[in-house]
Amino acid sequence: MVKRAVYLHVGAPKTGTTYLQTILWDNQDALGERGVFLPGRNRFDHFSAGFDLRGVKQEPGDPRKNWDGAWDRLATKIQNSESDVAVVSDERLASCRISEAKRVVDSLAPAEVHVIYVTRDPAGLLSAAWQEHVKHGYRRGFEDWLTDTLNPSGTEWYWKVHDVGEVLRRWKTAVPHDNLHLVTLPPRGSAPDLLWRRFCSVLDISPDGVDTDTRANVSLGVEGTELMRRINEKLPDDFPTWQQIGVGRDMLANNVLAKRQGKTSINVSERLADQVERYTEKLIADITASEVDVTGDLDDLRAGATRATAMAEDVDVTDAAIDGLAGLMAQTAELRDDWRTMKRELVTAKAQRKAAVHRAEKAEAALRNRRRAEATRTHRVKRRVVALGARSRPVGAALRVYRRLRRG
Repeated sequence: MVKRAVYLHVGAPKTGTTYLQTILWDNQDALGERGVFLPGRNRFDHFSAGFDLRGVKQEPGDPRKNWDGAWDRLATKIQNSESDVAVVSDERLASCRISEAKRVVDSLAPAEVHVIYVTRDPAGLLSAAWQEHVKHGYRRGFEDWLTDTLNPSGTEWYWKVHDVGEVLRRWKTAVPHDNLHLVTLPPRGSAPDLLWRRFCSVLDISPDGVDTDTRANVSLGVEGTELMRRINEKLPDDFPTWQQIGVGRDMLANNVLAKRQGKTSINVSERLADQVERYTEKLIADITASEVDVTGDLDDLRAGATRATAMAEDVDVTDAAIDGLAGLMAQTAELRDDWRTMKRELVTAKAQRKAAVHRAEKAEAALRNRRRAEATRTHRVKRRVVALGARSRPVGAALRVYRRLRRG
């Protein structure tokens, strides 16, 4: 029997993960036909399993499905499948501690576990990472965040998922060296499906025959990101994370601001350009020293060679704000229409239920009356038979036989 292989796509964030996940889930059935099992119903099943694995606590009021025990449920689905290959994709798994990585491997035993880690050019990564922080409620500007992140101590979350050498070291404690795979994100101007093809080469499956026409996360640009940052400053400190994600990230950022035209690129400032270039060379050196399997070209990591520009402190966000308000109004109107439609459907459903209950009660009452009438008729017939038996010897004899048979 062929030993099952489980491929964990652990990230990193902002390296085409949304693009890959969209292709995987949009083509779940087609991939299943070629022996690739994607456990769960949607990408949140993988995210919730990752939250559970890493001990992330759910906020009070979070409407998302409770994720307690989600990792074990996902692992059980993989264990019970008949596929030779299974794929789990959650970019936050790059942050797993050694104990969590070992738990993953133990829960999937005896499957052969592989880890796929995608990385990209630091110049583009840093701007994308800051933008993602802002989508999730971050309030500091790019220059301040970048200065802190590039310091030796660094921003904890950023380096927990983007320090390639450290990520590989943690996973190497649980996964054999030969099962660690690093993929480089193709530079701008590459074939649109090149990342997908690189990913499939690691899985050792054909990349053809699936729908790859999907839109990856698009930059908000300087104006859109700065608008969101200023909005975050006005929000209360206890604004729920799940609301920030649903309204701020999904509705405002992804559905409106990302679609704007004429956006200004977010670039590293002249002051920090040398640091970013040193970071790039260290990244390449760390990968080379790790001797892990590399799919792609390490020169891809230099492709975003720092486009150093000054980011104005007083960015004009007027047009972005107008676009944002218009977009939110349109989405709110659509949600209100949906709410009204659902309310009408609920009223109709309640009326139909009430009518159905009324009909059922009438039918039940009619049945009771019919049974009562039948019981009355039966009782009347019995009395007549008994009376007849008292007057007729043959009938009386038959009644006595009948009673003995009932008793005996």
